[in-house]
Amino acid sequence: MRLRSFPRLMLLVTLLAPPVGLTALAASLPPAGAPTEASMGMSARNLARQIHEDGAEATVRTLDAQKSWPQFRRAVAAGWAGWVSLVPDLIAHVDDPTATRLRIALRQALPRNPHAVLSVIDPGNGPLLGAGALCTPHGMSTRWRASSIHAISAVHDIHLAHQSTDCLAALAPPGATTGKADSGT
Repeated sequence: MRLRSFPRLMLLVTLLAPPVGLTALAASLPPAGAPTEASMGMSARNLARQIHEDGAEATVRTLDAQKSWPQFRRAVAAGWAGWVSLVPDLIAHVDDPTATRLRIALRQALPRNPHAVLSVIDPGNGPLLGAGALCTPHGMSTRWRASSIHAISAVHDIHLAHQSTDCLAALAPPGATTGKADSGT
């Protein structure tokens, strides 16, 4: 009796496997309307090469001339590690409004890819990329704060321990006794 039910089981598995596989594939794809690197017209790899070959200042001028900052910021805000890693090279060469928008993009990326964002935080807590500047909840939702705290708490990298501690301190509610990250100024 068991042998006769085996072909039925195999038939069921054969019929269900493609939809399950397609469902898993669909779940791994970015949501409709989300930016993809291929649709952006530039890639993090090419931009990193340009920074290396031409310098950050020339790359900033190119991004200005091509009006590519919105695309760059969307990729950073999405938490794409390759793009996030380019911010420290570029932020020192941009004007104040662009630097502010880059910091906002990094803040948006924090709950999505905390490891990448923590990797670019200045361990000296400087004004451009310090935890006091990037991890401040000012202007962000309480949901963002909670998601960021949860995401940072899940990062267990000894090389990012100082940045994690500073970031969590900056995210702590006022009056909390976890320490305080300053803005670096």
